[in-house]
Amino acid sequence: MSTAVLALGATPAAAQDAPPQGEQATTLDRIEVTGSRIKRADLETSSPVFVIDRQNIENSGAATVGEFLQRTPAIAGAATNPQVNNGGGAGAATVDLRGLGVNRSLVLVDGKRWIGTVSNANGAVDINSIPMTLIERVEVLKDGASAIYGSDAIGGVVNFILRRDFQGLEASAYYGISSRGDAGTERYDATFGMTGDKGNVVLGVSYDKEDSVSAADRAYSSQPYQLYAGEHGIGGTSRILTGRYVVPRSAATGVNLSDPNCGSGANVVLTRIDGRPGTSTSDFRCFDNLNDVYNFQADGNLNLTPQERTAMFVSGNYQLSENVEAFVLGSWLKTESSFFIAPLPFDGRAAVDNVPISGDSIYNPFGVDITDARLRLRDFIPTRTTRFETDTYQITAGLRGNFGDSSWSWDASYGYGRTPQSQSVRGYLYSPGLTDALGPSMIDPATGNPICVRTPGDPSTAIAGCLPVNFLGPPPDPNSPAGQAQLAALNLINPTITNTNENDLKVFNANITGDLFELPAGMVSLAGGVERREESASATSDFLTLIPPGETVCLITQEACTFGDIAGSFDVNEIYLEALVPLLADVPFAEKLNVSLGTRYSDYSNFGGTTNSKIGLEWKPFSDLLVRATYADVFRAPTIGDLYAPTVPSANTYTDPCNGYTGQPTPDPRACAGVPTDGSFQQSNNQVTSFQVADPNLQPEEGDVFTYGFVYSPGWLEGFSITADYWRVKLEQFITNLPENVMLNQCFNFGRYCDTFIRDDAGDVAQMTNVIGNFGRLQSSGLDVGLRYLFAETGWGRFAWNLDASYIAEYNVRLLADDPDSDVGAFPGIPQSTGLAGTFVDNASSGFGNLARWRALNDISWSLGNFSASLTTRYVHHVYEAPDVADVTEPGYVAKRRVPSFTQTDLQIGYQFEELNNSSIQIGVRNLTDRQPPLIYSGFNASTDMRTYDAIGRYYWMRWTAKF
Repeated sequence: MSTAVLALGATPAAAQDAPPQGEQATTLDRIEVTGSRIKRADLETSSPVFVIDRQNIENSGAATVGEFLQRTPAIAGAATNPQVNNGGGAGAATVDLRGLGVNRSLVLVDGKRWIGTVSNANGAVDINSIPMTLIERVEVLKDGASAIYGSDAIGGVVNFILRRDFQGLEASAYYGISSRGDAGTERYDATFGMTGDKGNVVLGVSYDKEDSVSAADRAYSSQPYQLYAGEHGIGGTSRILTGRYVVPRSAATGVNLSDPNCGSGANVVLTRIDGRPGTSTSDFRCFDNLNDVYNFQADGNLNLTPQERTAMFVSGNYQLSENVEAFVLGSWLKTESSFFIAPLPFDGRAAVDNVPISGDSIYNPFGVDITDARLRLRDFIPTRTTRFETDTYQITAGLRGNFGDSSWSWDASYGYGRTPQSQSVRGYLYSPGLTDALGPSMIDPATGNPICVRTPGDPSTAIAGCLPVNFLGPPPDPNSPAGQAQLAALNLINPTITNTNENDLKVFNANITGDLFELPAGMVSLAGGVERREESASATSDFLTLIPPGETVCLITQEACTFGDIAGSFDVNEIYLEALVPLLADVPFAEKLNVSLGTRYSDYSNFGGTTNSKIGLEWKPFSDLLVRATYADVFRAPTIGDLYAPTVPSANTYTDPCNGYTGQPTPDPRACAGVPTDGSFQQSNNQVTSFQVADPNLQPEEGDVFTYGFVYSPGWLEGFSITADYWRVKLEQFITNLPENVMLNQCFNFGRYCDTFIRDDAGDVAQMTNVIGNFGRLQSSGLDVGLRYLFAETGWGRFAWNLDASYIAEYNVRLLADDPDSDVGAFPGIPQSTGLAGTFVDNASSGFGNLARWRALNDISWSLGNFSASLTTRYVHHVYEAPDVADVTEPGYVAKRRVPSFTQTDLQIGYQFEELNNSSIQIGVRNLTDRQPPLIYSGFNASTDMRTYDAIGRYYWMRWTAKF
C-alpha cells in the first residue's frame, strides 16, 4: 500500500532507493491514502492525517519505534512503554490516540492489521515489534475509521508505511547513554536490497539492547512522595521491615500501652523496635500509622526496564505477468526483557495470604496465633522479578494487479501472526511450606536444632525438610550458620513460576477499486472488499498460581494468583463499500466539491452483526483553501482478554467510605460490616486485593466521530500552510472495570455492589471482585492545529519550521450511566460536570492517565550542503491531579493539585559524507536541559507519569549510517 505524504518536513530520498519497476505514470499519480481504499490523485482528503517521515524518525535519536511515536501530540492517556515498570516490563510500547485507550487506536502496517502483542490478550499492538529500519514513514489518521478498517479505529489509525524497492546495502550503529551514566543503549541495523527486471527483495536484521534505570537513581522517584490533607510528604506502605502485627491487648504485656498509637480496642497493632531481637514482648511498640512506612521505591523498582531485541525481516515483490504482481512481507522479532519491583510484602490475613504465625512458634513471644501479620521481606528473599521472552512472527503474502489498461486494480492477501511469550517469575513464597515454617516449632531434644512440628511439643511429628522461620525478629544474618540455614530454607520455598501465553491472528482480505462513471465534475470512484479475521489467545499459568474452586488463595502469595487460563477466540466476516462522488469542479466558489461515502458490515461470532458508515466532505472554494468534514459510525468489539481472561488479583488503591463510621444506617448492612461504630475506624492500608474478572457476554462499544476543519496553503506565501481540525468522539456501552471507590461508595450510599467486597475481622476491606462490563458513556472533543513553513534557500542554508498541537476541550465519562447518582466517588475530587480534560487520573481499573489539554511538538530544521541540524521541543500542558477522597474532610484540603507543564528540547546535528556513498553521522542530545518529570503523587510509577514524561533526563546519542 502506498499513501500520501503531507509535508511534516523535508523527506529526501535515499541514494540507494531505486524507482519502482514497471510502473506507469498514471499508476504513480493515483495512490491510496490512509483512511480510504480508493486510489486517487489528491494528496489531501476529507480526513486529517499527521505524518512522521523517516528523516524525522532518525533526527529524534530514538532507538525504538515507541520512543519517537510517543512525542506525537495526538497521543495522550495511558499508553504503555518500557518506562512503566509494572506494565511495561515486557518491553512493549502501545499507542493511545486522544487518550481513548490503547484498544481504541488501530495499528496497521502497509494498511494491514498487525498481530496484537500485549500479553494480556487485549488486542493492543506492541509497536516496538514493527521493524524500525524498514519504516519509511508513519501516518496517523486522526479520524474514526470503522467503516474503512473495522473495529478499534475510534481514536484513529496509526499506519506504518514500509520501504519498498530498496537497492544496495545500508548499515547503521547507534549508541546512547544518559548524563548519569545509565540507560545505555546500543542498536545495530543492516538492510540489503536488490532490484531486478521483474521484482525487488529487501532483507534486514537488527539488534538493540537497552539497560535499566533504577528508581533510586533519580530524585523524583527515590521516595514514594505523597500528598495528604494538603501537605507534601514522603509516604510508603504499612508492610515495613520491622513488621506490623495485630495481637490481643492482653498478650502485649511488655508493651508501653500508654502510647497514643495503641488506641483503646481489644486488639493492639505492634511493630518490632528496630535493633531489638524480638524475643520478648518488650521488644515491640505500638504501630504509628503515619510514620511507620516503607520506602518501596528505593528497593528494586525501575524507571526503565532492561530489554534486548533481535529481529529479521524480508520484503519483496515479483511481477508474474504484465498485470499481476506477487508480494510478501515477513518479520520475526525476539524480545527479552525483565521488570523488578520492591521485595514481597507478606500479609498473613485469611483473606489475603492466609498464613498465620502460630502461637506455638519458638519465635513468637506473644504465645498467641497472629492472624494479621504484615512484613516486607526485603532481607528474606530476593526482589520480585519477572523475565519475559516474546517472539513475534508476522507474514503477509498476496497478489495485486490491474485489469488491463483500465483504472481498476485489485489485491488479495493472507496474513498470519503469532506471538508466543513465556514469563519466569521469582520472589514469591510457596504458601504450604511457609505455613509450616511459621507454624508450631520447637527445639529438637535429640539434636538441639529448631524443627517444625505438626503437634506442638511433639518432636515425633517433625515436618521433614522444614526449618522454622522468624518473621517477628530481625532478618537472618547471612554471615551466621543460623542465618544461612534460614535463608536456605526460604530459598527452598521460593519457586520459579513459569507462565506462557500466545496471541494468534489470521486475516484474509480482498479489495478492488476503480472508476465507475464520469459526472460533469469528474469520475465517480468505488472501492469494495471482503475480509475474514480470526483471533485467538491462550495462556497457561503455573499450577502454583491457580486458585482452586471455592477458594480465594493459591499456593503462593495472593497477588500472583489466578483463577484459570485464557482459552478464547472469535472470528469476524466483513464486507465494505466506499465511493467518492465529485459534485462540483471548476465553478465559482467550488474549485472542487467531493463527497465520500463508506459502509462496512461486520459479523462477529460472539455477539452478532454491526454496520458502520461514514460520510466525508471536501470543498475547495479556491485553490489555496480546502475545507473538510467527516462523520463516522465507530465501534470496538470486546477483546479476547475482555471476554475470556482468567481472574487475576490487582493491588488497587481505594478510600473506604466507612472511615470515621459512627453507626449511621446504610442501605445495606454489608457496607460497613464489622467496622467499629465509635468513629475510630480508619482503614489500615490504602490498597486492596481486587480480583479483575472478564465477562464473555460483553457487547461492543458503539459511537460516532465527527471532524471538520481546513487546510490553507496561501499562494502569496510559498512554502507555508496551516491546518486546523475540530474533532468530537461519543461512545456508548463503554467497556471498563469500575474503580474500587465507585463500588464501595455505591454500596455505602445506595446499597448496590455490596457483594463485590468482603471485610476482615477488624473491618478493613480485605478483598474485592471487579467484573468488567459495558458501563456508561464517554464524550471527548478537541482541536488539532498544524503549521508548516519551508523557507526559501539562502546563503545561510535552508530552514524549515513545523508546529503541531493538539487540544482536548472536553473528556467526560459517566460510569453507570443509567444511574443519575452513579458518579459518587467515581473520580475523587473531579466532579462529573467538570470532566477529565486537563486532569491526571491513574487508576488500575479505569486508567485514563494524562489528559493534558495542550500537547505540542515544535521542530526547526536547517540544512546547508552536507550539514544538517534540528531543534525539537515537546510540550505537555499542566494537568490537575485529584487527592484522595479522605482529604475532603481534612484541614488544608485542595480540590485539585496543579501539576506543572513539561517542556523537553532535543538537539541533533548531522553530516553527510558524499565521498563515502552518502554515508552519514548524527550526534544528538535528548532533553537538552535535563528537565525532570513533575511530581504526581497519584502516579502509577515513581510519583510521576512515566507514560507521558521523559524519565531518563539528559541523554547523549550518536548514529553512524554507512551506505554501499
